[in-house]
Amino acid sequence: MMRHPFFNLTHLVLRRGESDFALQEHAQGVVVTLGPDTAVFARPGATVSRWPGAKILARQTPHPAPRRGWLAREIDTFKRIAFGGGDVKLSMIKTLGKQRETLLSAGDGAVAEKLDLSEYAREGAPPLLLLQPCYLCSDAAISLTSVACDASTMSWARALYVYCAEPPRDLSRPAILCLSGRTMVWSERLEPGDSRDFALGNVIAATVNVSSRLRPTSQCHPDDFRAEIVRGDSAGLWPSARILLESLRAREGFFVCEMTNHSRSPAFVFIQLNRSGLYGGSGLIGLAIRLLGAFFRLSHLTLGH
Repeated sequence: MMRHPFFNLTHLVLRRGESDFALQEHAQGVVVTLGPDTAVFARPGATVSRWPGAKILARQTPHPAPRRGWLAREIDTFKRIAFGGGDVKLSMIKTLGKQRETLLSAGDGAVAEKLDLSEYAREGAPPLLLLQPCYLCSDAAISLTSVACDASTMSWARALYVYCAEPPRDLSRPAILCLSGRTMVWSERLEPGDSRDFALGNVIAATVNVSSRLRPTSQCHPDDFRAEIVRGDSAGLWPSARILLESLRAREGFFVCEMTNHSRSPAFVFIQLNRSGLYGGSGLIGLAIRLLGAFFRLSHLTLGH
């Protein structure tokens, strides 16, 4: 007989505005317990079941949205459809009165990982950048915005836009963000001056103080940090386009992401142990990037390179 996910929970009594995120067995899902009149955000389509007394509001923004005119709203919609940018639109799960539970799925063949952004912020780490599909759910106190990739972020994200998750100003309470990835999500801490090599396509999130560049696997890691690094403040169109084209042309295993912490604060990189193919971003441009990446990989196989 299958075990009901809600029966495994320790009985919680939450106050208004409080929420709890409990990973299920094998981390294939998350049970979110919401206090009275409390809300969280989740990826659309992630909700499997919920108790009566909780409602889902579609296409909500998990950050304060400025008042815009008609033209500005149309431009924002175009950015979201074409490039994957614009305001973030997620499902808001909100209780109507009493404490309620909701079961979320990490996705087909994926598992969830729970992060406390307040804990990372107390250690001095800056906000987190993450691929849009790896987002599962988050506390309503976390501000989630869509930001354009610079050349450094482009080297590991291979997309035009990523999500930026910022913890609340009050770090005394947990600020939970749940990511999902294939098989397992692994975390690497980079102290100031530390550098790591990661397989191209495995990185799903990194704090904003990580500088990244692509390097052929045939080249050794530089012994000092005077080597030319594409830093995060390099936001020009041509450097970003060149990095994106290089990552699309390279088959997995031919390039690595050399990620270095040049800041004075700790940095964190999150990787999935099993990737599910080229991401490329959301929107119509993201679809074109995935098709172009598939063409380059097919041409490599055809030419025997």
